Amino acid sequence: MAKTPRGHQERLKAVEILLLWEGQVSRPRLAEIFDVHGTVLSRDMAAYGDLVPDNCQYDTGARAYVVTPYARPQLTDDRFSGYEALVGTLALRGLRAGVELVTAQQHATHIQHGPFSRIHTAIREGKQIRIEYRSLNNPEAHERTIRPHAFIQAGPRWHVRAYCDRAKEFRDFNLGRISRVDDPAHSLLPGAEEDQAWGTLITLRLIPHPHLSAAQAQLVRDEYMAGTVARVFEVRLPVSKYLVQAYRAAIDTSRQLPPDFILAVHTPSGLPPGALI
Repeated sequence: MAKTPRGHQERLKAVEILLLWEGQVSRPRLAEIFDVHGTVLSRDMAAYGDLVPDNCQYDTGARAYVVTPYARPQLTDDRFSGYEALVGTLALRGLRAGVELVTAQQHATHIQHGPFSRIHTAIREGKQIRIEYRSLNNPEAHERTIRPHAFIQAGPRWHVRAYCDRAKEFRDFNLGRISRVDDPAHSLLPGAEEDQAWGTLITLRLIPHPHLSAAQAQLVRDEYMAGTVARVFEVRLPVSKYLVQAYRAAIDTSRQLPPDFILAVHTPSGLPPGALI
């Protein structure tokens, strides 16, 4: 993550963003973002605590300021895009100096800082949580106990990878379908080290769609593949389907045709189960 010098007011906003969305903020975490001396960052956190005392309290064991149950945004607008921009997931922070950039990336997932920070804490501490969830197969709100271990950004949506006690397997849960999260509890469910699919790296190759003309295929190679024959990814098995969706790559080239699909997955039948669905 690139470090950029910024002013005191911006660092105070960063303290609030991390506090609300990650559940705590520490000097090492701020040092990942701001290229200033550690003592300055400590003063920034203390200044925020004096400015908004109801939002945080210092935890000597964690050596961090932790969020209170009744914390509310005071310096920021409480939008997930603010958190995303701070931690750099959209990779837009380097575009500055008066250069305008407009992105078509929009979020379809409504995310609130309270549930997100509880999930973030559970991942950080390796604990399980109870969530209220809805799905297409079960659209009525119901309770599940999960042990999360990673977030996945999949285009306009965000998911959390977790072991589900109800399904007895690791699954991806859409953050926009989680309506309540209970605080982390002692874990009995399997953790990330037992998620074999997550630990499996596969090679995913995207190629020009075979129904393109030679000139069209070369154009696609120049645009996506730097002139080479394929765009190659080494990706975690459960994430590969989201990558295919993001690039809008055809899996069945007899039905998924140009111009709607100009890329295709190379030999999809050779990929392991779970790579594409």
